[in-house]
Amino acid sequence: MRWIVVYDITNDVLRGKVSERLKDYGLERIQYSAFQGELLRHALASLKTDLRRMLNEGEETDSVIIFPLCDSCFKTRITIGADKEMEGDAERVSLF
Repeated sequence: MRWIVVYDITNDVLRGKVSERLKDYGLERIQYSAFQGELLRHALASLKTDLRRMLNEGEETDSVIIFPLCDSCFKTRITIGADKEMEGDAERVSLF
């Protein structure tokens, strides 16, 4: 299943570690603090465990949100502004 992961982390070092961890799981950066990609159930569980441990080092206001994204929703996403080609692109609408 495809997932969108977004985060709001105050500390630059911790934010960098989270970013690298998301890349380690094969996720692709789509915005400065947003990644997307496919994760199997066990990989998602492992990632959540890793992120919880990492956020324990951060501020109480730090957060990571993980959204499931079905294929039909992904294909109909709308991009406004710079358009980055992403893995799984097929049909989509871009607005400028």
